[in-house]
Amino acid sequence: MNDQLETTNEISLYDMYKILKSHLLLILIFTLVIGTFATIYAFAIANPIYKSSAYVMVQVQADPVTETYDLVSAQRLLATVQDLISMPIVLEDVISDLNLNLTVNQLQNNLTVQSSTTSFFVTVSYLSGDPELSQEIVDAVITSAIDFANANVPILSNNILRTSSANLGIYDSPNKVLYVVIGIILGGVAGVGFAFIKELLNNSFKTREQLEAAFGIQVLGVIPEFEVKEAK
Repeated sequence: MNDQLETTNEISLYDMYKILKSHLLLILIFTLVIGTFATIYAFAIANPIYKSSAYVMVQVQADPVTETYDLVSAQRLLATVQDLISMPIVLEDVISDLNLNLTVNQLQNNLTVQSSTTSFFVTVSYLSGDPELSQEIVDAVITSAIDFANANVPILSNNILRTSSANLGIYDSPNKVLYVVIGIILGGVAGVGFAFIKELLNNSFKTREQLEAAFGIQVLGVIPEFEVKEAK
């Protein structure tokens, strides 16, 4: 009998459609509320983050007279230069020069140093809530790294060339449109989920088969749903 009752309680696609239709207003309210909150957070609450970048080039001069360069050696030094730029001793100098209220770890967390195996350039980027500060830090990091290499690392001395100055930080995050879209999707999902949970917690009988399976009786008749129209 229990197996029969479970069978009659299974939700068909038509039942799912009826549930969604009957709770459409609730779903729309959830979507609107959560979508609105996501919009307010993205445009009014979340702190904007700005990104500044600049480039250095690694070059190894093979013959100063003929001005030829050792490209193989330069390629091999890329990873070393990348590590040097983010070294604590370099960043400590930046913190001191700019009088930053930051630790080395905080500076490292927002600093990105990237190189490519197909070029001789190293990209230095920094994320900050202040566009001018991000620009100042990138320039200071590059200057400190070059000065340290020239003074303390013979293999890198005069082999790191600044090729650009840092740009004023440009807006990087949060992605406001993405926040709004995710908020709307989450609102819709939450609304649908709440509608189905509400329906599952409803223990009333909805069909003749459910009554017959639960009580072992035969239903003689069913009053169909109808709407009473008011007389004009």
